[in-house]
Amino acid sequence: MRHSIRSLFTLLASLVLFIASGAPSHAETPQCGGTDLLAKMKKEDRRAYDRIIAEGRKIPNAKGLFWKIEKRGLKPSYLFGTMHVADPRVLKMARAVKQAQRRASVTVLESDQLLDLGKARILAFTKPDMMMMPAGKRIEDFLTPDQKSFVNEALTARGAPLSAVNYLRPWMVANIFNAGCKTPQAKEPVPVLDQQLAIDAANNMIPVRGLETLEEQYSAFNTMSLEAQVKSLLSSITSASRLADADETTIELYSKGDLGPIQPLLRKISRDDTSMAADVYSEFEDAVVIRRNHVMAERVLPYLREGNAFVAVGALHLQGEEGLVELLRKQGFKVKRAN
Repeated sequence: MRHSIRSLFTLLASLVLFIASGAPSHAETPQCGGTDLLAKMKKEDRRAYDRIIAEGRKIPNAKGLFWKIEKRGLKPSYLFGTMHVADPRVLKMARAVKQAQRRASVTVLESDQLLDLGKARILAFTKPDMMMMPAGKRIEDFLTPDQKSFVNEALTARGAPLSAVNYLRPWMVANIFNAGCKTPQAKEPVPVLDQQLAIDAANNMIPVRGLETLEEQYSAFNTMSLEAQVKSLLSSITSASRLADADETTIELYSKGDLGPIQPLLRKISRDDTSMAADVYSEFEDAVVIRRNHVMAERVLPYLREGNAFVAVGALHLQGEEGLVELLRKQGFKVKRAN
């Protein structure tokens, strides 16, 4: 997704790790950086760790970020799973990935608007319904009085009181809240991985194409119920340290090229905390992952038929029975790990 403030994986975690009801006693300060939950579990609960690893191995195509796509009569293309963050561990791409992009005839990303992020601002003015609550609705309408006071206090501490964001979509407010953890400021903004790929392509005079528009990506989040979005917002505030831990764990797994354990781990955390309502994950998975997988699998076909394409989308879209790897195999392509 192009909401580069936080990664798709962080939002996924926030949709699982939320407090379902009641007002917490205090909000946690958003943290940059966290604890690798899997490494911690390996030391403290080896049996649970082994179960997580075993469950992760059952997820099709969860291991491997770089895939070769072949079909008789066509030049090979490549599929790369990204993570929408600017962490140095993520930006450090393997040499084979860089070479595949440099030699490609086209770079295909989730969106081709990464080189002109001003279009996202224009969208806010031309299509305000993409970012604003439905007419007559406010975030506070979905909060108890205690929750309203709690959310307002947390947002005010971040310079954006509830009154200022009351009419924005809750998922956008959650991302605004998550954006403000304090890290040493670089002299210049560091692009997230997908943006870097777009920049590299442009620098090498390689055309950049997109599988979706920004409007379609925003719409994917907006198809989620407002109730689920509000729960995600509450999670962002109440579970900041857990979301930081989920971030760190995911980045560590990504750097190892194996995202299999992340979903079993998040499910375990959800089961262990009875205050969490795990149904939101199913809604997220259907609206933001699975439906988009099928759209991207269809729209990427012309580029694969032309051959020599470098395709890069969020790694979450690759794995599973309805992930891009399996969907392309059903289209008659041979898809195998390239690394």
